[in-house]
Amino acid sequence: MDTINRNILVIDDNLTVCLMLKSWLIKKGFSVETAASVKEAKQKVKEQPFDLILSDIRMPDADGFSFLSWVKKYDSDILVIMMTGYADIESAVESMKSGAVDYISKPIEPQQLFKKIDEAFTLQERVLKQNRFSDDFIKFPGEEYKQLYQQLDQTAENNQHRLIIGDRGTGKLSAVKYIYEKGTHLLKPFVILDPYRTSSNGNDDKSLFMQKFHEAKGGVLCIRQIAYLDIRQQNELLNILTRQKKDDDFTQVIMSTDVSKDELQNRLIPKLYNLVIQDCIILPTLKGKKETIIFLAGHFLQFANTTLDKQIETIDPDIQVQLTSYAWPENIQELKNCIIKAALLTEGKTIPGSIAPKLFEDKTKSEIRTQLLTPIQGLRKEYYEKEKIMEALELAKGNKTMAASILNIDRKTLYNKIKLYNVLTNN
Repeated sequence: MDTINRNILVIDDNLTVCLMLKSWLIKKGFSVETAASVKEAKQKVKEQPFDLILSDIRMPDADGFSFLSWVKKYDSDILVIMMTGYADIESAVESMKSGAVDYISKPIEPQQLFKKIDEAFTLQERVLKQNRFSDDFIKFPGEEYKQLYQQLDQTAENNQHRLIIGDRGTGKLSAVKYIYEKGTHLLKPFVILDPYRTSSNGNDDKSLFMQKFHEAKGGVLCIRQIAYLDIRQQNELLNILTRQKKDDDFTQVIMSTDVSKDELQNRLIPKLYNLVIQDCIILPTLKGKKETIIFLAGHFLQFANTTLDKQIETIDPDIQVQLTSYAWPENIQELKNCIIKAALLTEGKTIPGSIAPKLFEDKTKSEIRTQLLTPIQGLRKEYYEKEKIMEALELAKGNKTMAASILNIDRKTLYNKIKLYNVLTNN
């Protein structure tokens, strides 16, 4: 069992039980916290990302079922194993129907506990691997997108290196993941290199670049924002693209950028530019695509309903008109955030036209702020990231799972960045 970076929370009002389990788990390499009440446990869950919770069913301030229900709504990725006395087996089985991954009877035997934890993580990893990217790239209607899927499918089937060009929010990373899923790499690594998040420290850059390439051995290396590669990295990439042998260890390299072809030509060395610009894939923007916008609005509404536990069925026609007439400079991601915000502001079953000012009144200010922040990406990325994290948390009303989805990162990364940048949260 790989216990590295696995965080476990033990909840039991019996201090002896907490300390005993903590001792066992720490010896196995887990990072462990304890809580003596549901109230304390909720606070700790809000403060850090736990992978698994061991919770007693009977607690003095609340029962395990209500806590389990809260956990599943707050962060559905957290695994929960219920602890119970022999007399409560029926309750433990019922808890599994409510979302617990397993239960264990007291008195607890260490080997049985480790076995159940191992099985829980193994099952989760298997499910994640099967569904890792299956719903990530949305299949839009229309001839333009039909041609796009053909390009992506061809890239995946032929295991080709490819450059993807698209404006902000058009789904570049999702397209790369689609290629990975459709190709022959599902049991191989998927590794991301983000050049403008890497500081220039002499030979360290080159080492990191090659390290990422070796990590992706036999799988897919995704290079985000190829325009930010320095000259040394560009030469390394050129060697990989032209000299790599097509064998079992062949690593497919998919590159992306949101700059124009002209700007990209100015930033890349000629040999690399001429190589990657051939047969490059260009992602469509949303502007003027009414059918696609309405389709996506419905898709993201379903997502918001599931994540926010809402039951919204329709969107007011006035809102639909504004959705289709707006230019969407940040494309799919901006539309997704807009629908999430609309869902958060809606209490009934229809997103009302009355909230339109709150959805669209600040668009101009937002665009200006984005333009001002863009140069920071290449200079002090941390300022830009902190700003985006704060915006996402505000939009999600403090819901970190939703905020992570808005930012297109996993929840652990969000928690780590909140700590790194000392972002204050309301939760």
